[in-house]
Parts: sequence; C-alpha cells; structure tokens
Amino acid sequence: MATNNETKSPKTSLVEKLRKNKKIVIPVGVLILVVIVAIIGLVVFGGEKTVTNQNENVSNRNTSNTNTVQLPRMVDGKMVPAGWENKFPVAVMIENMVTSRPQSGLDRANLVYEALAEGGITRFLAVFASGEEIEKIGPVRSARTYYLDWAKELSAAYVHVGGSPEALQLIPRYDILDLNQFYNSPNFWRAKERAAPHNLYTSSELLARAVVTKKWGPTGSFESWEYKNKEHPSETTKTLTLNFSSYSYQVEYKYDPETNDYVRYQAGAEHVMENGKSIRTKNVVVQFAKTRLADAENRLAIETIGEGDAKMYFDGNEIVGTWKKPTRESRTRYYDSAGKEIEFNRGTTWVEVLPTDRSVTYQ
Repeated sequence: MATNNETKSPKTSLVEKLRKNKKIVIPVGVLILVVIVAIIGLVVFGGEKTVTNQNENVSNRNTSNTNTVQLPRMVDGKMVPAGWENKFPVAVMIENMVTSRPQSGLDRANLVYEALAEGGITRFLAVFASGEEIEKIGPVRSARTYYLDWAKELSAAYVHVGGSPEALQLIPRYDILDLNQFYNSPNFWRAKERAAPHNLYTSSELLARAVVTKKWGPTGSFESWEYKNKEHPSETTKTLTLNFSSYSYQVEYKYDPETNDYVRYQAGAEHVMENGKSIRTKNVVVQFAKTRLADAENRLAIETIGEGDAKMYFDGNEIVGTWKKPTRESRTRYYDSAGKEIEFNRGTTWVEVLPTDRSVTYQ
C-alpha cells in the first residue's frame, strides 16, 4: 500500500514497474489496451482523487465536508458524519463543591443535569456520547437516587464513586449499567495535586475501555429529543439567573447574540474549566421538581417521574411550559404552553433541576 511519504510521479505507472521486472514480458498490444483504459477512466471519473484517512480522530474531522453523509447526533442533534451519530453514552457524576473547582471535561459534555445534592451544594450528571477524545473528566463523585432516573432514560453507563446507601441499593434493582470506581479502579486515577476525595478522575479512553470490557454498546439505545434545522437568534443580550441556595451556587447564563449561545457563570464569575476553557451551551432548561429530605443525613429526594413546570431558553428567548416523564425508562420531554414538544437548537443542553419554591429571572 502506498504511504503518505511516497512522492513518485504519476508517470511511474504499474506498466513501467512491470517493465523494470526483467522476468515479465508485456506484449505491445496489452500496453496499448492499458493506455486506452486509463484514458477512458480519466475522462469518466476525472483526474482528482480524494483519500480519506480512516484513522482520523473525530475531534479533528471537518464535519461540514460535503462529501460525507451527515446525520443528527442522537444525544444533542448536532450534524455529524455517518457512524458517529449514536455513540454509546456514559453519564458521569461530577462534583461542584467550591473546593472541587475548577472541574475538567464539563465543557465537552453533550448534555448536563445539575441538581442539589445536600447542604445547598449542587452536583452534575455529565453525559458524553460524541466519541471525541477527552483527556480528563472530573472530579468524579458519589451516586444519588434521582440521578439514576436520568441515566436510566438514556440507557447510559452510570459512572460514580460510591454513593448514598439507597442509591447503591437501587442501582442493581433498576438494572443500571454501573461503573462504580470501588470495583473498577483501573478506569480511574487520583490526581496528586489535589486532596482526596476531590481528586478522582477518568477519561474518554478509560471509559471506552470499560464499555468494551463489559460488552456494553457500541451504540446508544434511547430516544432523541426534537431539534430544529434553523436557528433564530435574538439581538438582545439577556441573563438567566438561578438561585439554588447560597451565592456560591448561584448560576447565570448570559446570552451571546453573536454566537447564539449562553455562557455559564457561577458565583458571579465565568465558569471555566481547569484548562481555562469556558462552558457554553445552546440550550438551557429549568425543570421545577418537588424536593424533600430523604434521610437523617439531609440527603434529598427529587421527584423526576411525573410532570411539572419548566422554562426553556434558546435563541435568546424564554418559553414557559411543562416537563413530562411517565416512567423511569422514558425520556423526559419538554412542551410549550400549547402542549407542543420543544424543538431545541442543535448542540449542548444544560438541564437545571430546581425545587418548586425557587424562582428564576431572565432580564
């Protein structure tokens, strides 16, 4: 097979190579026939040839290549080359204590759920299903019961380290594809520059190895949301403000009309990763859910199955509506006030799950 280092002229044809081999004699008639076939091929197929590197990393692909069939990615609706539209999802618990910041990998997630854990602290469930290489994801933290429902509706691998007693009991009962660091330590590492327990990390490569080893995937098995083909950006800059608890967990999304997306802020500052990159998202959903104390340790229970109020934000606009999730396995879906299912912009969505007594502003 020819390599990229070969610089031979087109004149160095197969015929000439054969000629140099003294053991082979080629009749003149055959040579004439070869030349005629070559000329016909040049006229019919053209002289330009495109070579595709099959080993090319998806993160380096030009997904706008008109020569490649484009399909909507199941997890976020983005148009990607065929074969990359339904990668098996992994859902990683990532902590958000002040001492755990900055995080790694959140800016690369395709879908993120944020909800209260306990003590007014929020925690993330970051879903990765793009097939892209992500070197560092974390800090990985423990399981809570309601996050299981979001992982289940995606049929995702649930990645965590330990968890509340109830969550650990429910994981096998719900038939969750479990990747607990306690029993899968080769798929994680502890960062020496951080103090435990806020120093546990994984990567897309380590997670992919786990998926293969456990014979999950290789494709996803969940229903996609609806996505629209055309964006309608607003010209007005607005800020969405959510108050989970204290100022340390106040969240803002500032709309950028030029890019038609939202920049995430936390505790009054832009939410940046350990590598200095900001979090941006195409869509924000605020889902109001009934919340109560579940045990003496002040752990919470959040009702994720059923229905309730919701507000959706994209294109700089606010849509007031509802959310519905009939069963644990069914996908949570969002509707406008007329009952029509929301069509999101193609790209990342952040779902902010707030107690019903919280309010938000968008101004």
